[in-house]
Amino acid sequence: MKLKRILSLALSGVLAVSMLTACGGGSSISSLLDNRTSTVRSALNGAQEMVSYKSNDKELDDAISKVAGTLTPAQVTNGIADSSVSTTVRQLTGYGDMGLGGAWKAQTTVGSETFVKVFVYNVENEAFDTASEVASNIAEQLKVMDLKSEDATKGTDVTNSYKGNVVAYEKTIGEGDSAFDAWVVGVSITQTVTADK
Repeated sequence: MKLKRILSLALSGVLAVSMLTACGGGSSISSLLDNRTSTVRSALNGAQEMVSYKSNDKELDDAISKVAGTLTPAQVTNGIADSSVSTTVRQLTGYGDMGLGGAWKAQTTVGSETFVKVFVYNVENEAFDTASEVASNIAEQLKVMDLKSEDATKGTDVTNSYKGNVVAYEKTIGEGDSAFDAWVVGVSITQTVTADK
């Protein structure tokens, strides 16, 4: 645990220096980014019924704003973020990797754990130039978890429940005619296991 925290702090320091260098050494990262959380949250909630997403996860907000502030053109994937962006967010939040390889199964160890997946879009790309298109793409990739199924909610003598959070920031990447706007979207799911009475 201490090693994870040290790595997280070290990475935060590297990101902070990078951001300060990129913006002339004195500007705040918030002046470079536009918060799109409300728009994306509303669109994502409208695009699916598996989880009602909120936007009150401070750790996720901090991590997504940091990676958005240092985003490069090569990291714009129009889908799941590349490993460097994803790993950075997991290190900064301490969350696990949200597995999208199939339906989730109910866990049996009482307690809570949070998982995260990061998505990056060029919102000037015709396929992703509206919040509903971005949200539909995210919802399509997340639906494989099937969190409302009995397999995901009921285990032996336990019940599993799920809460979601979403954060989104926009950054203009590049300069002049080659500049474009990108959205970095972080989605977290907290899985809580409670013992049946």
